[in-house]
Amino acid sequence: MEKQIISKLLHWYSTNKRDLPWRFIQKNNLPNPYYVFVSEYMLQQTTVPTVKTRFEEFIKKWPTLKDLTKTTEPKILRFWSGLGYYSRARNLFKAAKIIDKNFKCKIPDQYEDLISLPGIGDYTAKAILGIAYNKPVMPLDANIERIFARLYAFNKPLIKIKKQLYNRADLFFSKKYSSNLIQSFMDYGSLICTPRNPNCSICKIQKYCLSYEKKMQNIIPVKVKKQKLKPKKYTRAYVLMNEKEEILVRTRSRRGMLASMLEVPNDVWVEKKNLLKKDVLIKKINLKFQRKKTLLYSFSHFDLNTDIFYLKVRRKSFPKQKWLNISKFSNSQLPTVMKKIVEKSLMN
Repeated sequence: MEKQIISKLLHWYSTNKRDLPWRFIQKNNLPNPYYVFVSEYMLQQTTVPTVKTRFEEFIKKWPTLKDLTKTTEPKILRFWSGLGYYSRARNLFKAAKIIDKNFKCKIPDQYEDLISLPGIGDYTAKAILGIAYNKPVMPLDANIERIFARLYAFNKPLIKIKKQLYNRADLFFSKKYSSNLIQSFMDYGSLICTPRNPNCSICKIQKYCLSYEKKMQNIIPVKVKKQKLKPKKYTRAYVLMNEKEEILVRTRSRRGMLASMLEVPNDVWVEKKNLLKKDVLIKKINLKFQRKKTLLYSFSHFDLNTDIFYLKVRRKSFPKQKWLNISKFSNSQLPTVMKKIVEKSLMN
């Protein structure tokens, strides 16, 4: 059964594969390992359509790993604005530095070396090995796990069948076509065996699928009950605009959320509103701010409630501060939450 599935998927992939920039094929008929390396960091918790454009921009800036090692962490973090989960950018940069130093600037092709790098777990290590180096492995991402769960009718949440999924993955190793097979599974899960309403009527492997046979394809994988509401944090943000239509910005701390990113002045984020303490710079301003709107912005593990205040000021009153022209803020290196704060402050 597994051999037939492999054959069907490889044949399907040859004419239906997605056109993705990190799949550019080299002379050895495999993708550039650096491209795979970068894309796998970007694709952690971010969708393919979002990553596709940003990846191309990234490669234009840093076309090789050597180029990447010559930049700085703040520059990478500023580029990462809009992609979220900034720890990925820090880990990518740290890993590049380690590869440059310890592996002669070549992306490692051994599992033990890859798994030792910051931000690389079992899935990412196997994805790089299989896709970039054609090693006989089978990484388990959400698409592949879903296909296996349906093929074998595992009627439990994915989190509870990890061992069974790994065991089934072992049956799909390919010594000759690992790179294409892994990517065929990924594309098949994205285009055919979709999370909701899978396209079983055009599925090339439906006759091997126990879920289809048992009419369970729409309830597998079994969903986990919804988690409790995310915790909430509070802050106040202050948009100061001068006579040249520039807003005051500064760099955040190197630690914590949005580390080393640009921001407008804001209070330390707290879990209870009554614990808010006015930002040091704002305390020194003896003028009345205009209260604007409230923004609720959702991060992965908490929601941030921000009361937004606005004030027109004279540039010369803040001689040591950074300024950003308001016409350029939407394309600036401000993280998304700060862009939304500025947008709200400009609304009537």
